[in-house]
Amino acid sequence: MMSKKKDEKVIQTIIGTETVIEGKITLPTSLRVDGRIIGEIECSGDVYIGKDAYVEPKIKAKNVVIAGEVNGDIETTEKIQIESKGKLTGSATSRGIIIDDGGIFNGNSVILDTDEKGKKKKAEKVAD
Repeated sequence: MMSKKKDEKVIQTIIGTETVIEGKITLPTSLRVDGRIIGEIECSGDVYIGKDAYVEPKIKAKNVVIAGEVNGDIETTEKIQIESKGKLTGSATSRGIIIDDGGIFNGNSVILDTDEKGKKKKAEKVAD
Protein backbone atom coordinates (compact mmCIF):
# COMPACT_ATOMS: atom_id res chain seq x y z
CA MET A 1 0.00 0.00 0.00
CA MET A 2 1.27 3.46 -0.84
CA SER A 3 1.87 5.96 1.94
CA LYS A 4 -0.30 9.08 2.23
CA LYS A 5 2.68 11.25 1.25
CA LYS A 6 3.11 9.40 -2.06
CA ASP A 7 -0.66 9.52 -2.77
CA GLU A 8 -0.61 13.33 -2.52
CA LYS A 9 1.90 13.51 -5.42
CA VAL A 10 -0.16 11.33 -7.75
CA ILE A 11 -2.68 13.19 -9.92
CA GLN A 12 -5.66 10.86 -9.78
CA THR A 13 -8.27 13.44 -10.80
CA ILE A 14 -8.27 15.49 -13.99
CA ILE A 15 -11.05 17.95 -14.85
CA GLY A 16 -11.19 17.93 -18.67
CA THR A 17 -11.23 20.97 -20.98
CA GLU A 18 -14.96 20.81 -21.78
CA THR A 19 -15.98 20.20 -18.14
CA VAL A 20 -17.67 22.83 -15.95
CA ILE A 21 -18.14 22.06 -12.25
CA GLU A 22 -20.15 24.20 -9.86
CA GLY A 23 -19.70 23.31 -6.20
CA LYS A 24 -17.09 22.16 -3.69
CA ILE A 25 -14.41 19.60 -4.56
CA THR A 26 -12.57 17.79 -1.74
CA LEU A 27 -9.70 15.41 -2.56
CA PRO A 28 -7.04 13.47 -0.59
CA THR A 29 -4.71 13.48 -3.65
CA SER A 30 -3.56 15.97 -6.27
CA LEU A 31 -5.79 17.56 -8.94
CA ARG A 32 -5.30 18.89 -12.45
CA VAL A 33 -7.89 21.32 -13.82
CA ASP A 34 -8.15 21.93 -17.56
CA GLY A 35 -11.81 23.02 -17.52
CA ARG A 36 -13.80 25.46 -15.34
CA ILE A 37 -14.56 25.22 -11.64
CA ILE A 38 -16.91 27.66 -9.96
CA GLY A 39 -16.60 26.65 -6.33
CA GLU A 40 -14.12 25.73 -3.62
CA ILE A 41 -11.28 23.26 -4.10
CA GLU A 42 -9.88 21.63 -0.97
CA CYS A 43 -7.03 19.28 -1.74
CA SER A 44 -4.43 17.50 0.46
CA GLY A 45 -2.01 17.33 -2.46
CA ASP A 46 -1.09 19.75 -5.24
CA VAL A 47 -3.46 21.59 -7.59
CA TYR A 48 -2.36 22.33 -11.17
CA ILE A 49 -4.45 24.85 -13.14
CA GLY A 50 -3.93 24.15 -16.86
CA LYS A 51 -3.32 26.87 -19.48
CA ASP A 52 -6.98 27.04 -20.63
CA ALA A 53 -8.51 26.50 -17.17
CA TYR A 54 -10.48 28.94 -15.00
CA VAL A 55 -11.13 28.57 -11.26
CA GLU A 56 -12.99 30.72 -8.72
CA PRO A 57 -13.44 31.62 -5.83
CA LYS A 58 -11.18 29.56 -3.48
CA ILE A 59 -8.39 26.95 -3.49
CA LYS A 60 -6.81 25.25 -0.46
CA ALA A 61 -3.94 22.86 -1.20
CA LYS A 62 -0.35 21.90 -0.47
CA ASN A 63 1.04 23.62 -3.61
CA VAL A 64 -0.77 25.43 -6.43
CA VAL A 65 0.64 25.89 -9.94
CA ILE A 66 -1.26 28.31 -12.19
CA ALA A 67 -0.87 28.19 -15.98
CA GLY A 68 -4.45 29.39 -16.59
CA GLU A 69 -6.59 31.83 -14.58
CA VAL A 70 -7.67 31.93 -10.94
CA ASN A 71 -10.01 34.62 -9.65
CA GLY A 72 -10.25 34.38 -5.86
CA ASP A 73 -8.31 33.28 -2.80
CA ILE A 74 -5.55 30.69 -2.60
CA GLU A 75 -4.26 29.21 0.62
CA THR A 76 -1.39 26.71 0.57
CA THR A 77 0.75 24.98 3.17
CA GLU A 78 3.76 25.26 0.84
CA LYS A 79 4.06 27.39 -2.34
CA ILE A 80 2.16 29.07 -5.16
CA GLN A 81 3.66 29.27 -8.65
CA ILE A 82 2.25 31.45 -11.41
CA GLU A 83 3.63 30.35 -14.77
CA SER A 84 4.37 32.68 -17.69
CA LYS A 85 0.79 32.59 -19.06
CA GLY A 86 -0.87 32.26 -15.64
CA LYS A 87 -3.01 34.88 -13.90
CA LEU A 88 -4.09 35.21 -10.27
CA THR A 89 -6.51 37.93 -9.18
CA GLY A 90 -7.20 37.77 -5.46
CA SER A 91 -5.34 36.90 -2.29
CA ALA A 92 -2.51 34.43 -1.78
CA THR A 93 -1.49 32.93 1.57
CA SER A 94 1.51 30.59 1.46
CA ARG A 95 5.08 29.93 2.55
CA GLY A 96 6.32 31.31 -0.79
CA ILE A 97 5.20 32.60 -4.17
CA ILE A 98 6.96 32.23 -7.50
CA ILE A 99 5.90 34.38 -10.45
CA ASP A 100 7.49 33.42 -13.77
CA ASP A 101 8.32 36.15 -16.29
CA GLY A 102 5.00 37.09 -17.92
CA GLY A 103 2.85 35.74 -15.06
CA ILE A 104 0.26 38.15 -13.61
CA PHE A 105 -0.65 38.60 -9.94
CA ASN A 106 -3.16 41.27 -8.91
CA GLY A 107 -4.05 41.25 -5.23
CA ASN A 108 -2.59 40.74 -1.77
CA SER A 109 -0.19 38.14 -0.48
CA VAL A 110 0.65 36.87 2.98
CA ILE A 111 3.90 34.94 3.26
CA LEU A 112 3.94 32.65 6.30
CA ASP A 113 7.18 32.09 8.18
CA THR A 114 7.63 28.89 10.21
CA ASP A 115 10.10 27.81 12.86
CA GLU A 116 11.87 24.43 12.81
CA LYS A 117 8.90 22.65 14.40
CA GLY A 118 6.58 23.70 11.55
CA LYS A 119 4.44 26.02 13.66
CA LYS A 120 3.40 29.41 12.33
CA LYS A 121 5.83 31.95 13.72
CA LYS A 122 4.80 35.17 12.01
CA ALA A 123 3.11 36.42 8.89
CA GLU A 124 4.21 39.25 6.67
CA LYS A 125 1.61 41.00 4.54
CA VAL A 126 2.63 42.37 1.17
CA ALA A 127 0.18 44.50 -0.81
CA ASP A 128 0.28 45.78 -4.40
